[in-house]
Amino acid sequence: MHYGKPLALALLMLATADFSLANDGHGYKRPKRLAIPADAPQLWKDECSGCHMLYSPGLLPAESWRQQMDTLSDHYGSNASLEPEEQREIVDFLVRASAPNRLPLEPSKTTGEPPRISQTRWFERKHDDVSAAKFRRESVGGRANCVACHRDAERGDFDDDRVKIPR
Repeated sequence: MHYGKPLALALLMLATADFSLANDGHGYKRPKRLAIPADAPQLWKDECSGCHMLYSPGLLPAESWRQQMDTLSDHYGSNASLEPEEQREIVDFLVRASAPNRLPLEPSKTTGEPPRISQTRWFERKHDDVSAAKFRRESVGGRANCVACHRDAERGDFDDDRVKIPR
């Protein structure tokens, strides 16, 4: 049997499918594996959710998480310092869990501040049709409050078909 053309066509289809999953057609790749890992440490869940939603480690590359954790004494204006052992456990988890995100480090637009998910090119592209006024709504609570519109964001589900922007 001759598999040349069918095999080549199948490989082309697979390559194209993979590209479409990784690229939104505008040159902005989406982070991969956004689901919260089943082995996420309880320490991470408790410490981070005490102040904000649990952001999926896949939303930022490892270096961004390292910067986040290295600046906990001034974490966006709050002191979120941890004991060294606790910090190490959380950093190790975030770095491991974010490994599939191979997007480049995108520094914060605010000097001296760690990277923000809401300032990444991916986030900007995905939210380009959401007005600043909608983000300012009290019911939304800002660009960092993903759960306002993405009900399952803390599980890493950001499916466009389930977005509901509150009034």
